[in-house]
Amino acid sequence: MIRVDTPQASIHKSVKMDNEATYLCDSCGEEIVIPLDPSSGTQQEYVEDCPVCCNPNVIHVDWLDDEARVWAEPEQDHF
Repeated sequence: MIRVDTPQASIHKSVKMDNEATYLCDSCGEEIVIPLDPSSGTQQEYVEDCPVCCNPNVIHVDWLDDEARVWAEPEQDHF
């Protein structure tokens, strides 16, 4: 599992062929586990509501070979 320790998009982490990652919700600080799916493309971006506080986060997953960079940012900062 990979953990992204910042709510900002400035820190990126890499993981090798793992099937899940975590990030911290910018609104409530809760650690959220998300699934990783390399078959969904090399550059993925989607909005996911925090299951604790319901605030939206933009999740980014970039795959390069067998490694993924994963980060999240608040939706209002993205658009």
